[in-house]
Formats: sequence, structure tokens, C-alpha cells
Amino acid sequence: MHRFLYLFFIFLFFMSCGQDIGVSTKKEEVIVPNRVVVEYIVQPTKPETLDILAIIDTSCSMNDNFEQLSIGLEILKTDIMDITDDFNISFINSSLMGDYFVGPFDQNSTAIDLILAPYMLSRDSYERLFESLYRFAATEESTIALRPHADKMYIFISDEEEQSPFEVHLFKEWLDSYNEDVKHDVITISLTELSTCGYVEGNIGYRFDQLSNYYGKSYIDICGDWSTALVDSSFLVNLKDFINLRHKPVIESITLSVNEIENREWYYLEETNTVYFDFEPQEGDVITVGYNTLETKEDSG
Repeated sequence: MHRFLYLFFIFLFFMSCGQDIGVSTKKEEVIVPNRVVVEYIVQPTKPETLDILAIIDTSCSMNDNFEQLSIGLEILKTDIMDITDDFNISFINSSLMGDYFVGPFDQNSTAIDLILAPYMLSRDSYERLFESLYRFAATEESTIALRPHADKMYIFISDEEEQSPFEVHLFKEWLDSYNEDVKHDVITISLTELSTCGYVEGNIGYRFDQLSNYYGKSYIDICGDWSTALVDSSFLVNLKDFINLRHKPVIESITLSVNEIENREWYYLEETNTVYFDFEPQEGDVITVGYNTLETKEDSG
């Protein structure tokens, strides 16, 4: 009887204190009242089917970037064919006006097909790439370009700031809902704060960067050689070998496990507040890092 009352009061204590829980698509943390933090990532697995949609600003200033985009997609296509032969590559413009859709292209399409594709889209100057994807999802063409059962990769490219009339977080919530039953990833290519070509403060793609941040990455500089960055930034090939911690840990309290089995092959760098793996992660691995922190909820914001 005494043991029952003890457990009952413990239960009431935790229920009254509550838990702070933050969730993202690739990483989750759970903070319990005694300042123990658990964070984890789930390593990606190779898709069996994949649809790639490039959403392009087709204003006149973008002409010089079309060929680079096509070269990057050809490189990406080669890598995808090592994973699956069931994939589509399609293009839409940023206004969904005129000839707004080209595709889909597959393993039988040539490099010339991909080079010509962006030039076949109608020109526009709206730079509403997020809105364009949102509206395209309701069109008849989307049923072949964005197959319901296929994983998705969305590539946004513009040399001006994104202009859709809604907040980025609302667009991210819609992306999560629209892709609820499949995996998806985004790549954004735009002017950055470090760009050296055509730099105008008002054209920096802060909204593109904000969207990328939700996926654990940053926008890619359109002024650089970003053709290979389409592959490097893709969730198709990148297994994470680190976890950036959200709180400052008590270092000696850090523990790491892989698929619920403790693993001591890791190290922590205080300068970056990051745990790095000294082992080779595998597809689908659930890697968990637990630690104590002296931070309060107010310290962590």
C-alpha cells in the first residue's frame, strides 16, 4: 500500500511538471523535469521511387542559370539511377501562367532534354515559387509529376527574394501535410549574404534560407558552381555523422546509442556544441544522444 501511494505521488509530480517536446522531421528532443535531454536523428533510407520538381524563377535575369541547373540535374540523375530506375524530373515556373509545366523526364531522357526543359517554360517575373508549388499540387499535371506514392525532392531556384504572400512556416506546415505519407526534401538556390554576383540587399533569398533551415541546411549561393551541390545537399546520399546539441551538456553525462545499443565511438567539441560519430552510420539507424544540462528553460529560450 505504501509503495502504491509513493508511485502515485511520483506520477502526479511528473504530470504537474509536464514535458517540453520539440519535434522536426529528422531530429527530436525530449526534455524531462530533471533536466535530462534526449535528442535523436533517424538516418535516411534510399527511396524506391522518387519525383523531383524544379520550381524556377524564369525572369530574363535567370537565363544564364538554366544550363547550370540542367547540368546539375543530369549529375543528380546519374546518382539516382544507382538507387532506383523509378523516378521523374519535372519543371514549373514561378507564376503558374502560360506554359508553366515541362516534364516528366526519366532514365530514358537525354542530357539535351534536361538542357532544353527550362527554356520551354513561359517567362515570368513573379518570384512566387512557394505559391507556385502550392497551386501546382492541385493541377492535373501534378498527378504525373508528383505521384502520391513517391518520395519528393523540391528544388527552388531564383536570383531574387521569394515573394509568396504567406509566411514560410505556413508553407513548411503545408509541405509536411502534403507529403505526410512519403519522405521529402528541399534544396534552395538563391542570392546569399556572401554572393558576389548581382548583389542587391533586397534580392537576398532570406525566405529560401528560412525554408532550408527547417531541413537542417542553408540556401546555396546561385553565384557559385552549384551544379554538384544538388547532389551534395540531397537527402538521398547524405548520412549524418554528427548531432548538433540544442543545449549545453554536462560533458561527462553524455551517452550515445545506436538502435538502442550503447556506442562509445564518438567525441564532443565544446566550440560547436556537437557530438561527432567515430563510426559509420547505416541507413535507417536511430542514433540517440542523452545528457544532463544545467540550463533552465529560460536559458534555452
